[in-house]
Amino acid sequence: MAALNIDELYQEAENRRLSAFEAAQQDSLSRLQGNLQGIETSYRSGVTQAQNAARISALGQEEKLAAAGLSSGGAYAAPTMGYTETSRIAADNTLRTNLNTLSAKRLQQEQNARASANTEMTQAMRDYYNGVSDIRLQLAQSKIDQYNTDREYDYTTQKTAYEQAMARWEAYGVVLPADEAILGVKAGTRTATSAYNDAKLAATTAYNNARLALERWKATL
Repeated sequence: MAALNIDELYQEAENRRLSAFEAAQQDSLSRLQGNLQGIETSYRSGVTQAQNAARISALGQEEKLAAAGLSSGGAYAAPTMGYTETSRIAADNTLRTNLNTLSAKRLQQEQNARASANTEMTQAMRDYYNGVSDIRLQLAQSKIDQYNTDREYDYTTQKTAYEQAMARWEAYGVVLPADEAILGVKAGTRTATSAYNDAKLAATTAYNNARLALERWKATL
């Protein structure tokens, strides 16, 4: 079975985060485009309604004036009396006010839609970078944990090898060639020599020092 590659696993996680961010960003842009189109359609509909209302009002006014024996010059012609011109000006002002209101409303709605989209995309970006940061912290912690495990394993392995070499030295009475490098004592050295006692003392001291160093190192993590 192939060993797991931690870096590749976390890179895949980062790639998924990036894909999710890009999808969220595209969704926000699509939603913004749809909102802007809806706002424009609503604005144009409002303009048409205001213009139609103004025309209907003008025609209604024309009928009223005609019934009173007056003339405004037709709905689209120049008025022939001061009273009717005043009415035309008032109608024009009303239409202009309505159109300005619709335009201001459209502008505000567009600004709100863009602000909402920007907020969504900013949040998506924040989530992406926070997610990537978490992934990288997890990767760093995984590597630290693996390093600790490897160091503990190496220490245990070396300690076991030394203890086994010492046991063979004591059992056979001499240092075996295979144990020379492990013990740091020349092969053939007998247990009766001072080197054996020195080696036992060194082994105990090395064990205690290594254990203390390992504990101190762990405490700094």
